[in-house]
Amino acid sequence: MSAQVLNINKSVHVKKAQQIYNQIKQELEAHYRGEIVAIDPESGEYFLGKTVVEAVMKGREKYPETVFHSIRIGYPAVSFRK
Repeated sequence: MSAQVLNINKSVHVKKAQQIYNQIKQELEAHYRGEIVAIDPESGEYFLGKTVVEAVMKGREKYPETVFHSIRIGYPAVSFRK
């Protein structure tokens, strides 16, 4: 099985995902702060999980070929290192 090469414009992908997040931000932060949202910038759909893997796997059930953009709800980064 050969690896699939995805041709996406990263900056456009991230910008679309951020626009979607900004539209749903208040609702998500009120109920799911600290959880992960995996956003499909093409469809506008999003999937929630306690971890990036959980959120993306939920998304892959519906969109197996999609590249998701993950955000920790209410935080500036998904993870951090000390």
